[in-house]
Amino acid sequence: MSYAGQDRAVVLGAGMAGLVAARVLSEHYDEVVVVERDELADGPVHRRFVPQSHHAHGLLGSGRRVLVGLFPGLSAELAAAGALTPGSDDPTMGDRSIFLVRGRSTIRIPAWWSGGFGASRILLEHAIRTRVRALPNVVVRDRIPAVGLLTDRTRRRVTGIRTADGDLDADLVVDTSGRGSRLPEWLEQIGYRPPPVSIVHSDVRYASVITEPDPSFDPEWLVILGGQADAGSSVGGVVLRVEHGKLHISFGSIGRSAPVPTETAELRDFADRLAAPVVAEALRRSTPVGPIRTFRVRDNTRHHYGRMREMPVGVVALGDAASAANPIYGQGMSVAALSATALGRVLTAEGGASRPGFERRAARAVAATSAEAWRLAVGEDLRYGCRTEGIRSPWTARFGAGYRDRLERAAALDPEVAAAFNEVLNLHRPLSSLGAPRIARRVLRPLRDRDPGPLSATVAAVLGVA
Repeated sequence: MSYAGQDRAVVLGAGMAGLVAARVLSEHYDEVVVVERDELADGPVHRRFVPQSHHAHGLLGSGRRVLVGLFPGLSAELAAAGALTPGSDDPTMGDRSIFLVRGRSTIRIPAWWSGGFGASRILLEHAIRTRVRALPNVVVRDRIPAVGLLTDRTRRRVTGIRTADGDLDADLVVDTSGRGSRLPEWLEQIGYRPPPVSIVHSDVRYASVITEPDPSFDPEWLVILGGQADAGSSVGGVVLRVEHGKLHISFGSIGRSAPVPTETAELRDFADRLAAPVVAEALRRSTPVGPIRTFRVRDNTRHHYGRMREMPVGVVALGDAASAANPIYGQGMSVAALSATALGRVLTAEGGASRPGFERRAARAVAATSAEAWRLAVGEDLRYGCRTEGIRSPWTARFGAGYRDRLERAAALDPEVAAAFNEVLNLHRPLSSLGAPRIARRVLRPLRDRDPGPLSATVAAVLGVA
């Protein structure tokens, strides 16, 4: 297989990051070729090289905003496929969500999930992939593993990629191949030092199952996150309502926690021990429709491509290939979408990728986009004693454990604090905004002075309020 021609961008990987990147690049290149090592089916199915798709995925409000902007009509398409979407069959879906944190502290954020979709990862990716494949200047090729970079004689410019089926020329290579990216290794092979790396050894373990709720079970919520934390560890569960009325239930642990059980009976016992009873109730009042799936992520890595002393022309990384934070916080798809649009903004501002220094500016723009998500994730991981390497200013990333604890307790009862926290969790505003004087004053007020407003039955039960 070979391709000829000019003004071509090649994207490595057809996951969410690669698909959104291809959509953005289609506005700047005559031809965009997406190369994927996996087999891509015509429907929403799990893929061999994406084992994490079996586990609950969240799309934050910031990610949804990007996707509906790039793919008009996406919400209607997902609703037609059985998903819950804002303004579809359940216009109050945002009011039916709560966010549970450590112990019995409950952050009630009515709009927290209204920015996303009640859909599985595979359905959302299938919908986006179908849209991208329909673009006239985009070609998606599957079962083609990339094995290296092509360069000019000076090795200062990347001119394409090597694949198992032959060489593929490109004016720009965008690596979106995920946590398993081999770009640092390939850069070494052509004579460059790989980028500096920050690593968090969080050792996350998952066990997940899709269930069919009992006919008498009509939960008032769209999403529930519940858990508890001890010194050096954290365990928890998440329940998402996804397409066709099914529930996606995932349990996870961070740090030195014992592994999550993999048998149904043991998983129910595990759920009963969590502080949030609604997670156990969801599992107890539904029937598994498939096997329990497990997954483990030992390390989370941020490659600082913008800090490389020397870097070749013609290559950029984004998504998990650049910054892969702890997946348990549900930021990955949204960060990938935001990073792709950041690359698009640089291409627009510079009229393409030909200006000297473009790759460094693009890498820094992508890094800036993912920085807040990384800080949030690292700040949480540090609470559980996760070991780190190459992390700058860990106390800054942690945002002050005492203040964060008080912030969460205040958000459980103060709608204004909850709304501010919501903006940060959805990556609409930076973490520093939670230290603004108005928010800080409300956080530091005595908790007894709060008026939480009307509580739903679920929130009242979790809070122990009659």
